[in-house]
Formats: sequence, structure tokens, C-alpha cells
Amino acid sequence: MRVVVALVALGLLAGCGGAGSGRDQLVGDCVDKGESPAACECIVDALEAKLSPDLYKRTIVAVAREKRNIESFIDSLPDDEKMEYFGAALEMGKCKLADATDG
Repeated sequence: MRVVVALVALGLLAGCGGAGSGRDQLVGDCVDKGESPAACECIVDALEAKLSPDLYKRTIVAVAREKRNIESFIDSLPDDEKMEYFGAALEMGKCKLADATDG
């Protein structure tokens, strides 16, 4: 269940835009989608910690700049990179996310 919640959290990152660093864009969009700043920092920290630097950068480009759907982006990745996202999702399970029934 935590993996599902973490993937929902990843979905919050879809549609990022605006100026600032990729990290700031990811956190800002997450906050705009209704998560607390602390939860969003936790989510992005998990991505930074568990994804390779290259995959993290490609995630920022795909999600924050190109506004791709995170699920379709992950589906397009080779299996070894999907496993990196699985590790990030497990880490995100530790983040205190807003209740899915809120808002």
C-alpha cells in the first residue's frame, strides 16, 4: 500500500513548470497539488537519494519541464531504471503525505 501512496506522490510531481532549479520546480508543483512543503521536500529528497544523478536529471526534464505524466515516463524506462523508482517509492513511503481523501 505504501508503494501505491508513493506512486501517487510521484504523480503529484507531474505538470511542474516555472523558473527555478529542477528541485524547486518539483517541490513547488507538489505543494501546489496540496501536499505540505515538508512532505514535498521528503518526496524530492527520496528521488535524489534513490535515483542515479542521470535519471534524476532526466526526471526533472521530463516531469518538470516537458510536463510528461510521471507514470508514462516511468513506463518508458528500461527495467533497471524502473527498479530505481521502486527504491524511491519505498523511501517515499516514509513521507507524511496528505490523506488521499482530503481535497
